[in-house]
Amino acid sequence: MEKHNIERLRQLLKGHEELAEEKRQNPEGLQRLNEDFREAFGEVVRATIVPVLEEIKDIMVGKVESASIFHRLTAAGMRVKLDRWEDYERSLLFFGDHASRIVKVTHEGIGFSLLARQVDLQQVTPRLVEEEAMKFLKRLFGQEQLRRPLLNGGYRSRPAGSAMPLVTV
Repeated sequence: MEKHNIERLRQLLKGHEELAEEKRQNPEGLQRLNEDFREAFGEVVRATIVPVLEEIKDIMVGKVESASIFHRLTAAGMRVKLDRWEDYERSLLFFGDHASRIVKVTHEGIGFSLLARQVDLQQVTPRLVEEEAMKFLKRLFGQEQLRRPLLNGGYRSRPAGSAMPLVTV
């Protein structure tokens, strides 16, 4: 391991030990770090991220197996599960990283683990949320198109409950 990384790791561990010791000595007095960022992130989630994702989700209702919006203290996003042969869902996640005071935008799920972007909280606008959602959906549907069997020059998913694979004509 490189010398500067070893020194950085030692500094991080020292800071962790100090914080753990302070918490042991005075558990009720330890304030949450970056509380103002947490509150601001929550406001942005409720005012900007969730409304845009709700609108997108409403368009997908009935066209995919499931689409849902989630909102937690540190993250918000949208989960999409396609009614194809796989059993997993993929997510667009807006994560409020309180330590660095930035918002990380990721596309998660099988074949999707990708940090797409890091932005300041003030840069999270409806336009940015919509842009990231469209990148995510383009990637989701585009990647799925590549997995579907070819039938008469077009793409088609396997019928529900079919045990037999589709045959290319």
